Amino acid sequence: MKFEILKAKNGENTLKVNNLFLYGKYRPVEDASRFIDKEYDKEAKGYLLVGLGLGYHLMALHKLIEPHKELIVFVLNKKEKDFFKDSEIERELRHRKNIKLIYNISDLVLNTDYQIIIPHVWLSVMGQDHPLYSFFMDIKIKQMSYKRFAPLLEQNFKINIQLDDFKLMRIKESIKDKKIAALVSSGPSLNETKNWLKNIKEDIFILSVGSALKPLLNAEVTPHAVIISDPQPLIMKQFSDIQYNGDLFYLCTADNNTVNSHKHNRCVLLQNGYPFAEKLAAELKYPTLDTGGSVATLAFSLLEYIGFEQVILFGQDLGFTGSESHVSGSTSGRNVGEAEKLLMIECNADKVISTTNTLYSYLKWFNNAVQNTSVEVYNTALYGAKIEGSQFLNEQQFCKLFSKGSI
Repeated sequence: MKFEILKAKNGENTLKVNNLFLYGKYRPVEDASRFIDKEYDKEAKGYLLVGLGLGYHLMALHKLIEPHKELIVFVLNKKEKDFFKDSEIERELRHRKNIKLIYNISDLVLNTDYQIIIPHVWLSVMGQDHPLYSFFMDIKIKQMSYKRFAPLLEQNFKINIQLDDFKLMRIKESIKDKKIAALVSSGPSLNETKNWLKNIKEDIFILSVGSALKPLLNAEVTPHAVIISDPQPLIMKQFSDIQYNGDLFYLCTADNNTVNSHKHNRCVLLQNGYPFAEKLAAELKYPTLDTGGSVATLAFSLLEYIGFEQVILFGQDLGFTGSESHVSGSTSGRNVGEAEKLLMIECNADKVISTTNTLYSYLKWFNNAVQNTSVEVYNTALYGAKIEGSQFLNEQQFCKLFSKGSI
């Protein structure tokens, strides 16, 4: 990392790292304080601040938190320590027992009750080769998404829970005899694999994410259930101009208009990590599910809760070989631009494919979930990301699974 200390317009020191300003060029201390004010969660049990810099974020955060709460700073580079040492801020804070500086990844112990605060520029400074880059990027993506949609989430929640669709335990009991489920997502590989599902509907429970519904129906495959989680009204188009009478699973914060438009059987899902949902779940003694950040990760949590012994992933590419990110006909399809920052990952064909930071965060979730579940997980996306702990399944093996019960 290349560090430069420069003078801001107001005379304060500011810091440039790898040609990126960590703070503003005009009022760096004020800029850092404004960022912390927006991020700060007073309900957190403690705090992990990523990056030390000149200590401006640390000082701003220290002024807000209660003295008994721990404040850990993960220092990314030794030069930060050198800049900070004997500075005015360091001298003021050096005797604060609740502040701890961490320099080595091995010393970093993550507490789920702690708020993780990541100034935006540090992710660019860290770069994709840093061992914690994908972890922090995943957290940042989720934080930004939640902050952006918080009012909409609450509005949807208040309306959706009035529908009284708390049927999850009843549905679990009604389909307990089904042992195999297909989780259908809208990755490009679904173009090749959707027809596999045509003649086996009685032998498998088919759960489709909303964006894969139209491609399935166009292939004359009607899923048993569809699942949605997006809070935005735009997901209404997933159900426009079609006839779908199957079950709908919806996250309690999903778009209320889309939920209301489905006049057939519905079931609401409550998620971990959303305070309103967790409170309601405790009151009703209703299950909560991990969302993982995407509708497909939520769907996997749902199938795991229901108790399926085997889950077969369709269209769960989490990457792409060309420019198409989704199956043809999907309501979520888009072209991936050349200017986008892409990661290179291994696919099931033992080749390398591209993926985005967001898709990579979902891959990391699947890697962890699949390796820590008793469910046997199969993946049909040949040129999709290799999910650790899952087994690739070609069409012949898929057919054999249903003819003999094993591969």
